Amino acid sequence: MINKFKVSNKLYFLNVAQWRQVDFASTNRIFLVAPSVNYKLTNKVTAGAGYMYLNYNQAGIRKPGLDDEERIWQHVTLSSKFFKAKMSQRFMFEERFKKKYSDGSKPYANRFRYRINLDFNLFKLSNGKHVLGKLSEEMRIKFSSGINEPEFDQNNFSALVGYKVLNNAKLYLGYGRNYYNGSSGYWGDHLMHVVFSYGFDFSKKK
Repeated sequence: MINKFKVSNKLYFLNVAQWRQVDFASTNRIFLVAPSVNYKLTNKVTAGAGYMYLNYNQAGIRKPGLDDEERIWQHVTLSSKFFKAKMSQRFMFEERFKKKYSDGSKPYANRFRYRINLDFNLFKLSNGKHVLGKLSEEMRIKFSSGINEPEFDQNNFSALVGYKVLNNAKLYLGYGRNYYNGSSGYWGDHLMHVVFSYGFDFSKKK
C-alpha cells in the first residue's frame, strides 16, 4: 500500500506499508511502515527523508535473523525520460537500528541503495485507458563498520502490470526476484507482488 499526500507542487508526504507473507500467504513474515517527507528541488530532482519500522516474524524456510528494526533514511531521486518511459533513479542511504531479543543485542549498520524504475504504457484499451507496465531494479550495498568495507547485500527486481482504477489510484500485480547475501551464503526468493497506490491532493483550491 502506497499513499501520497500532496501539499503543494513541490512538497508531499509519502507512506509505504507492506505485508510480506510466506507459505502461500498463510503466514506473515514481515510488516513494515515507512513514512517520509519529500521536496521537489526542480522538475527533475527530489530530495527527502523518512523513518521505517519493520517487525519480523520468525517464519519461512529462511527465517529473519532479527526481531524488529528501525531505520532513518535519506534520498535524492532523479527523474527523466527513457524513450517513451518515465525513468527515476533513487540514491538512498539508511541508518539501521536492529534488535535481537534472543540475546539482547542491538547492532547498528549503514546501507546504500540504488534503484532504477521505469513506468510506461503497455497498450490502450477500448475505454481509452492504458494497461500500465513497471520495471524496477535495486542494488543494496552494506557496510561492515561506518561506511567502510562495502559489500553486496541484496538485489531486488520486479516486473509489474497495472491499471488506473481511479483518477488517484492504481493497482499493480507482478513478479519479483530478490537475491540476498546472507549469513549462510547467497540465496534468492521468487515473489508475487500486489501493490495498491492511492493519492490525496491537498494542493487544489476548493
